[in-house]
Amino acid sequence: MIRNPEVSQAFYGELTGKHDHYNIIEEEGFDLYVSILVPDLPGIGKDVSVAIEPIDEIDNNFIYFLNGTDFQWERYYEEFGGDWYYQGPDIKAEVGPGGYDIHVMSTDNLGKYVLVVGEKEEFPLDEIINTIFTMPSLKQDFFEKPAYTAYFNLIGLFIFGPVILVVIIVVLVLLFLARRSKGKKK
Repeated sequence: MIRNPEVSQAFYGELTGKHDHYNIIEEEGFDLYVSILVPDLPGIGKDVSVAIEPIDEIDNNFIYFLNGTDFQWERYYEEFGGDWYYQGPDIKAEVGPGGYDIHVMSTDNLGKYVLVVGEKEEFPLDEIINTIFTMPSLKQDFFEKPAYTAYFNLIGLFIFGPVILVVIIVVLVLLFLARRSKGKKK
């Protein structure tokens, strides 16, 4: 279940022989944004597609199909995570209240993908904390990189920058106090 579909969210997945499914249920109309990415890995398939359809046919007589098979995927660098992707098709639409099924698929239903939903950028504290703890496994399992590379990017700078600054300040204060106490002993 995708909550707050107008807020930017990335769902990292891997097709293992069948379609993946996501649902959105909203009581009010909303701005729907959906995009599909694949990680820039050797041999990655750029044939991932997304079908969006209403759960109920009440007032929602539409279906969107993001055809990744016939799409010209473009290489894209995501600076916060420090990773390269291929950007696939996307859709922006105003949709009415109700439920929506999102199906992610490819010609062989195999391979890694990132489903992006929503455009509003928000960084609540709980999501920042979640990112800190999930990034190492994501780097290792999804991007096939060493886990320690999880923080060699802007996220790491925002996390460890303040910590490093505090350590530097503490060291400088301790050095100042040590010199001051040596000066008083003379």
